[in-house]
Amino acid sequence: MGRDSLQGFLRLGIFIGGLGLLMVFVQKPGSAEFVVSVCSALIGGALILGVVLLIRTDFFGWLERLAARRGQPPDEPPDEHR
Repeated sequence: MGRDSLQGFLRLGIFIGGLGLLMVFVQKPGSAEFVVSVCSALIGGALILGVVLLIRTDFFGWLERLAARRGQPPDEPPDEHR
């Protein structure tokens, strides 16, 4: 997953969460529309939080180190019969 895709997820989270949060103040409390607005605001917030955590924990550096470790051939054991 590249930085461009994470940027897209961040934009999507801001869009969904922001509109959901905006609609919370417009809808009548206790109605079905209010519940949907709260749920969409929470989903958008979770999406933003997930993207921020992936970026802050150096997810891409971890993936590069993992790929480099898998790409290296294993060390050969010393020849004991010489």
